[in-house]
Formats: sequence, structure tokens, C-alpha cells
Amino acid sequence: MHMLQRGDLIPHFEVTTLDGERINYTTLWQRNNLMLVTLSADSDSIRNYVSALRATAPQFSVENTVCVITREHLQDIPQPGCLVADKWGEIVHIRAASDANELPSPEELLDWIKYVQMQCPECEGEVR
Repeated sequence: MHMLQRGDLIPHFEVTTLDGERINYTTLWQRNNLMLVTLSADSDSIRNYVSALRATAPQFSVENTVCVITREHLQDIPQPGCLVADKWGEIVHIRAASDANELPSPEELLDWIKYVQMQCPECEGEVR
């Protein structure tokens, strides 16, 4: 199995979030940056991690960023794991974990989101 890496494009997916919302990545692609967190079976560490993410959630809702938290398995995406991608689906950060204690803190994820927000298309060679 090939795990996605920084610079790879996210394959289009459809998942149900922990809140029961159905998300189709096609509706986000080219419109929103993405923070995707995939969690494994429920445990105290998972519940604590989700609580920390939800406490930080208002800060994740920066312009053009969508936060998706799911327990569904997605092909080539680590579980548990997380990734941050720009609106074109290019992964700028990805991390696999053996449990929730190894996942990046909400503050670290927020730093990655801010990094994506500040990207300059001209600097990245996207504009010719």
C-alpha cells in the first residue's frame, strides 16, 4: 500500500464526519484548503484529542479552510493520521500515528493551516 506524502494530491473522497455530516471532497476542491483528521476506534485518547480539536475549532475556521474529522478509512491516508492540503489538493503536511497521542496538537495543525493560507501562488510557480 502506498501512503500519500507531502506534495501528493489528495484523491477525491466522500466521508461522514464525527458529527454525522456527509462531506464530498469534490465540493471543496479548488475552493477550500483542507485539514483532514482520520481517527481509529473510539478510546479515551481519541475522545481527548477530539475535544482538544473542537476547543480549537473556531480558529480552524479561517477563510477558505474546512476541517474534516472522520473515523472512516480512506485509501492511502494513514489512520489515525492527519493532513493539511491547499485548495488544489496538494498535501503540505501529513502525519501517520499509532494512536491519538502521536497526532499533532491542534496548535501545530493551526500553524500548518496558517502556512497554507500565506502561500503565494507566484512564489510556488503556479502562475505563469
